[in-house]
Amino acid sequence: MLLRSAPKPLLAALLGVLACNATAGDGETDGAGGGTTNEAGTGDIHGPVGEWVWHDVPGAICANGTPTGIGVNQGTGDRLVVYLSGGSACLDEGCSIGTPSMRKDGGFGAAELAECVAGDCDGSVTFPNESIFDRAAAVNPFADATFVFISNCAGDYYVGDNDHAFTGWTAQFHGSRNQRLFAAALAASFPAASRVILTGGSAGSVGAMLNYWQWVEAFPDTRVDLVSDSFAFVFADGPEWRYELHDPQVPPGCTTCATDYRTVYDFNASLAPDSRIAVLDSENNWTLDLVTGYQYTAGLEALQTRLDDLPNLRYYVADGDEHILLQHPLDSDAVVVERDGEEPQRLSEFLAHMQSDDPAWASMTCLEP
Repeated sequence: MLLRSAPKPLLAALLGVLACNATAGDGETDGAGGGTTNEAGTGDIHGPVGEWVWHDVPGAICANGTPTGIGVNQGTGDRLVVYLSGGSACLDEGCSIGTPSMRKDGGFGAAELAECVAGDCDGSVTFPNESIFDRAAAVNPFADATFVFISNCAGDYYVGDNDHAFTGWTAQFHGSRNQRLFAAALAASFPAASRVILTGGSAGSVGAMLNYWQWVEAFPDTRVDLVSDSFAFVFADGPEWRYELHDPQVPPGCTTCATDYRTVYDFNASLAPDSRIAVLDSENNWTLDLVTGYQYTAGLEALQTRLDDLPNLRYYVADGDEHILLQHPLDSDAVVVERDGEEPQRLSEFLAHMQSDDPAWASMTCLEP
C-alpha cells in the first residue's frame, strides 16, 4: 500500500492517496491499471476516513480509450459530494485546448489523482484550504461528507456518446455512459446515503446539469441536490459547448432540451422537486465571456429572471471575474457578493442555508435582474 501525503498548502482533509496496489473493502487489485478495481454494483467503494482512494470502474474510459474511475475520500457523515472537474473539451487531434488527461497520450487514474491531491490537477485545478473539501474549515457545510472526484478525461463535457476519428487515433467520447457507471457504482456502495450533492466547475458544471437525471435515477430513495458552478446555459442552442463530434446527449425526458438548453433548469427542478439546485457564477466570468464573444454577462443577467420562477432553485453571482467559485476558499473576498449599501454575502452562508433547508435560503447576486 502506498500513501502519498498532501503538502501543507492543501486542505487538512487531503491526507493522502491510496493508489497502485492499494485495496479498499473487498476490492481486487488490478495490476495493469493500478488502484482498486470495483465492479459497478458490488458495493465496495470505500476507504479509510480522510484519505483519497482510487477506484477503477470497469467500462468507464477516457477519450483515448484507457480505463478510468473515481477518487473517493471517505467521510464520517452519510452525505456524498460528487465533484466533476473542469477543463474544456477535446476538439482536434491533439486535444490542444483541453486538459492533458484527455489527450491521446493522457488518461486519468491513481497517479493522476495523486497529482491532483498534491495541487496540480491537469495543470490547474487544486483544492485550497477553507474550500468545500476542507474538513477542518469551520465554514464548510460539507465537512463530514464523503467526497468523490471525477476527471474530465472523456473530453466531451461529460455528455458525449460517439467515437470520432482524428488523424492517427480515434477519440472515444463516452462521458454520458461514464456518468451512468459511476452513479451505479456509488449507489451500490452507499445505499444509506442521506443526500447526494452533484456539483462541478466549468465543463463539470455542464456535465452536472445534463447528467443530473442519471444520478436521480441511480439514487431513487435519496435526495440529490445540484450545484452548477461557472458555466450557465445562457443561450438556447448552447453554441459555447455543444459540439457534433461528441454527439452530446440530453436528458431523455426533456423534450425541449435539444432545442433550448436553458430549459434543462426547468426540467431538473421538476425532476426532483424536493431537492435544492444552486447556480454559481461571477458577474464577469472572463472564461465564458471570451468563449461567447463577450455576451455571457448579459446572458447571465437575463437568465436570473428565468430562474426566479423555479421554487427549489437559487443562484449566487459573485463580484469580479473568477471562473469556478468552488476552487476558492468559501469565504474568500474573490467570490463574495457585495452590493452598495449592503453587507457582504458569503458563499459559505449561501451553501449552508441550502444544505440546512433554511427558509432564509435566497438568491444572492451583484447583477441587476
